[in-house]
Order: sequence, then C-alpha cells, then structure tokens
Amino acid sequence: MRFFWFIMIILLYTLLNWQIGRQILDLVKINKFIFWSIFAIIACSPIISRFGVKGLGAMGNYWMVFFYYAAFVAALGLVVKNKPFIIGSYVLIILLIVYGVLHARDIQVQHYDIAIPKAGKDLHVVMLADIHIDREKEKGYVAKMVREINALNPDMVLLTGDIFDDRDINVLLREKETLKKIKAPYGVYGVLGNHEYYTGNLDKCLAIFKEADIRILRDEVVEAEGLYIVGREDASRKRKSLKELMKEVNREKPVILLDHQPVLLDEAKDSGVDLQLSGHTHRGQFFPNQLITRRIFEVDYGYLAKDSLQVIVSSGYGTWGPPVRIGTQSEIVDIQLNFSK
Repeated sequence: MRFFWFIMIILLYTLLNWQIGRQILDLVKINKFIFWSIFAIIACSPIISRFGVKGLGAMGNYWMVFFYYAAFVAALGLVVKNKPFIIGSYVLIILLIVYGVLHARDIQVQHYDIAIPKAGKDLHVVMLADIHIDREKEKGYVAKMVREINALNPDMVLLTGDIFDDRDINVLLREKETLKKIKAPYGVYGVLGNHEYYTGNLDKCLAIFKEADIRILRDEVVEAEGLYIVGREDASRKRKSLKELMKEVNREKPVILLDHQPVLLDEAKDSGVDLQLSGHTHRGQFFPNQLITRRIFEVDYGYLAKDSLQVIVSSGYGTWGPPVRIGTQSEIVDIQLNFSK
C-alpha cells in the first residue's frame, strides 16, 4: 500500500511539474530541448539530493517552495489564459521566496512568564526547537545561534529535537566546539526529534552531542536544581509510556517534559507534568501550511493551559528544507519560571 501511494505521489508530482514547465516555456520561448533538460534537473533535484548527490541540495530546497506555489498557478492556468496574470503570479512567487529567505533569518525572542504552584527556585530557561543543522545552512549559522542564546544569560538551555539533520556527520562534528560555547550554569538538555533518525548516523550524532556537553534524554528523567526534566523519545519511535517514566518522580516537585512533537497532551496532564515543551510543527513554516498544522495538533504554536498542565510549542529556530518562512517566525523561546507554594 505504501508503494502504491509513493507511485501516486511521484505521478502527481511529475504531472504538475509538466504543467508548470509547459506554462513557463510558453512564457520564455527558448529552445525546447535546452529548456526541458534544465527543467528536468531542477524538478528532480529535491529527490536526487536526498540520495547524497552534492550540489543539488540548495536547488532542491528552493524548488520545493517554488513548486508548492507554482502548482496552484499551473492548475489555475488551465482555465485562465491571461499571460500577464500568469507572469505576474510567477513574479509574485519569486518575490515571496526572496522575502521568505530574509524573514527566516530574522530570529525573534519569544518570552513567556510561567507560574508553577510548587516549591522551587525561580529559573530562567531558554528553549530552542528544530535547529536543523545541515550543510545547506549559511556559514556561521550555529555560531550566531550560540551568541543569541548566551546574550539571554539563561540558567538552563533545553533543546526539543531536530537539532541535527544531515547524512554527513562531519557537518555536526565541525560545530562541536561551537556548541560547547553555550553558557548555561545548570546545563544543556535535549531530546531527539524525528530528523536525527533520518540521518542514518544516530550513534555518532549522540556521541558528538555528549562531547559538546549536551545531555540528550532518551526516555530518561533527571533531577536538576530542584525540578525534574523528563525527556521522551520521539513519538514516531517505540518509546516508554509517560506513566512508566514518571514512576520514580516526586510529584511535589516541578516536572518539565521535553517531547519533540506536541502530542498526547492528556497523557502529560494526567501524569502530573507541569510544563511541556515541544516543537516539530514549524507552525507550517510557510503559508498556508499553518492552516493544516492548526488542525492536526491541539496546539501547533504558542501557549496552552490544560488544567494543571501548561504547554509551549515553538515554531522553531531553523527551517527544514527550504530556508523560507512566510507567515511564520523563527524564534528563540525565553522562559521565566516562577515557583510558588
């Protein structure tokens, strides 16, 4: 069944690309052989680059977002034959992508004041989700991130998955010393997302995180500075139940749950979690995907309170695939935890 749907998706992708190509060829009027040869390489680049073919990654990423919008124009072009309108639509797509690239690099600090009615020492936490370190990120991407974290002077840093996203482990290895420069007196803790598993080099990835002083929690609980940090495996993998993880937890103390995907919130609430931190959604990354993520997840971005459980979902520091954000924001989450009882 999966193979059937894979073939259907490839056929649909091919059909839409053919329509986009026909439309563009009709506008540019160049040699058909040259045009289709170049177009075929560009259209196939998102797929070919996933098999480790170097030099096509950036092209494939940009084509993904161009194709996303161009597919609508191609479908519209079947009934609308007005060339100035079609040309204007493609120009608008290009302008949107340029804007989206610049906007994705504009990292904002999103602040939350969280009150937890338990005894504890107030804590300043910085959370980052979906950093997506890969070879396509601009030079100095990780160094800039570390500077932005340190500028907030956090007590603790929490990373909620999809930190690394590349089959070439050397990409992460080169950033090890930079990651070690994160300043957090109470430590840097994190969990895995789905993309760390896609890299095919999970063990090496975990070893580098350890050497970079990042404590990855895989269905583990640690006690630090009077609170518990519960780190779950990604929801796409086999993992322990939260009930099992919480067996040895003293519920009188504050409990923070790191779970890459904002799912099973009722389980967290019923298990006595005070604050869940998640990412994964990117808030759809570019419009109108946020209309979809909003329907998939109980909370796809921002803050939600469910009785005693509080949830923060970040739209992410980085981007997956296209380095483009339209209608969403790249962010660092700055949390002031206040305890009282």
